[in-house]
Amino acid sequence: MAPKGRDEEIDGLVIVLSFCLIAFIIMLSFALIIWLEGQTPVPEIEVASMDFTIQNITQTHLSATWDLLTRIPSKLPDNYICLQGDLQAFLFYKNITIAISSRHRYENLKLNSPQQLRVSASIYEEDIGGLIGKNIIKDIKEKKEVKFGSQLFLTDCRKKSTGVMRYACGETTLRFEPGSETKATSFGNKNNPTCVYF
Repeated sequence: MAPKGRDEEIDGLVIVLSFCLIAFIIMLSFALIIWLEGQTPVPEIEVASMDFTIQNITQTHLSATWDLLTRIPSKLPDNYICLQGDLQAFLFYKNITIAISSRHRYENLKLNSPQQLRVSASIYEEDIGGLIGKNIIKDIKEKKEVKFGSQLFLTDCRKKSTGVMRYACGETTLRFEPGSETKATSFGNKNNPTCVYF
């Protein structure tokens, strides 16, 4: 028969190990909750509309303006992007950058409210290369539409951030107004492209 003191030591050890196990389970639960919150995907942005106005186009040069309106979801301001910051857009034709906007300053975004931000980009007599110009002209003349991809860069307000949030947007299809080969718009498209954080 084991001495009484030894039984008390074993009982004490079992109690300590039980408390350690309970503490470990609680800490593991908190760590899992924090990890799952960190796994929440960054909200997407939507391209609400895009307008494209051509001043002049040849097979090698393009003068044009793009007006891009984005729809910012309610969870993005303050949680991810700053309430005051910068927005910049890069525009692509068949994955080739053809225009970069200057940084557009935005102010006074509202918390927990969806809102819109607008940015414009212009190029003047930009050398776009023969094949790109030829393809854009072909899209205008034959298809009466042209597609542009875009990327958005916004001021990042998250802790330990790089300072900029980058979004890649799906292609926006712009249709030319009847009788016009200079003004195209995405207004009226049923499915607006979304922009995902990358």
